[in-house]
Amino acid sequence: MKWKYLVSVAAIAYACVAGAATGDAGREQALKQEAVERLAQSHDPALSVGIGRVYVKQAALLAAREVLAERGRAAGLDRVRWNPDTPQWQAAERDLMHGIDDLVQQRVADGAWVRQAWAALAAQTLNGEEADEVAVHFQSEGGQLQRRVIEWFVGELTLQTYTFTDRLKYGVAGSEQEMRDLQEVTYERIFHGIHDFTGYPNAVRFASSDPGVKYFKMMVMQGVHAVHAYLEACAEAARELVRGRASLADAHVASVLGAGS
Repeated sequence: MKWKYLVSVAAIAYACVAGAATGDAGREQALKQEAVERLAQSHDPALSVGIGRVYVKQAALLAAREVLAERGRAAGLDRVRWNPDTPQWQAAERDLMHGIDDLVQQRVADGAWVRQAWAALAAQTLNGEEADEVAVHFQSEGGQLQRRVIEWFVGELTLQTYTFTDRLKYGVAGSEQEMRDLQEVTYERIFHGIHDFTGYPNAVRFASSDPGVKYFKMMVMQGVHAVHAYLEACAEAARELVRGRASLADAHVASVLGAGS
């Protein structure tokens, strides 16, 4: 009996210790999550959103024009009777593009997706103390300026990737407003990105030691990739939406054929 009693006491003691450890781990995780959330919410996703709005809109427009060109060729129409300047083409393009602006608004224009992606990366890269330190730093005057520089750098790398690979083009008809909005936010971020941080010792320290260095590396590598991966998925969804409506072009092609007979 005594032996059984001792075993029971040991079991209870172990359960108490294990429960306390589990509780401590849970509290630490909750504190880390809260710090990561504060960190993510401090970011301004405007530049990444601006790039995304242009890219996804252009992806849909270019897909629509490919579909229309294919439908015209299949019907035997030449470029004189069937081209982007003809009213029938333009009407067909409007049909194919129906719903694209809503898709962009719902999936890209709201910058929550940027913050969510960066929060996930921060949770993987930083411990709770580091996440809290970065979040607190970004609330300081120097930290806010430094945060803008990081956001600009990520946006600039993303923009260079898209322009150099011809994913994003200047002069695509139908995306003029999105391009103007992107140019405005880019111009604003360029001037926000030029700063002398020597007057901010905390900013200098952040730029030269962890967790600042760790966070900056994360953002310019995985942060850029996260933006790219999300926008690629949105662009493909836009293309599929357009291609799924390809048959709507046939009535407009038929009207051109009828006018020529």
